[in-house]
Amino acid sequence: MNRRASSLIAVKDGMDALSNRYLTYYDEQWNCWFLPNHRSFDSYEEDKRKLSSYLSSEFKIPSDDFQMRFVGTATSTKFSTAHNEERTYDYRLYLASVIRIPDAWDAEGEFAIESKKCKWMTVDEMLNDRKIYAINHDVIQMLKDLI
Repeated sequence: MNRRASSLIAVKDGMDALSNRYLTYYDEQWNCWFLPNHRSFDSYEEDKRKLSSYLSSEFKIPSDDFQMRFVGTATSTKFSTAHNEERTYDYRLYLASVIRIPDAWDAEGEFAIESKKCKWMTVDEMLNDRKIYAINHDVIQMLKDLI
């Protein structure tokens, strides 16, 4: 069986009234918006540590500017259109509440973090996007159910 362990990070503004929005980035290979994610590491402690480092290095959020906690897990089997095969994904979901949002992160529309195209999206916006729904409805439903 083709199995993948993936950790997802629901990054939200921990101080803003619009804290129902989550940071997404555009993945060119998939032609789709995704939550920040990384392959899972063996232990939850190592996973959280590596994901904190990933957020700091890839999304330029200083480690002192966010708090991250584990939220839950889910397993989903689905067809991977990018790899043309069925895969089982073991997801771990973390919530990162950003205390100080970088000024460059526009409240509305798209913005760039280094070479990544990013934007804020609500769960409903993600569910109403046909591409996101087709590829990741299971992830968005997990986000909706657990946070």
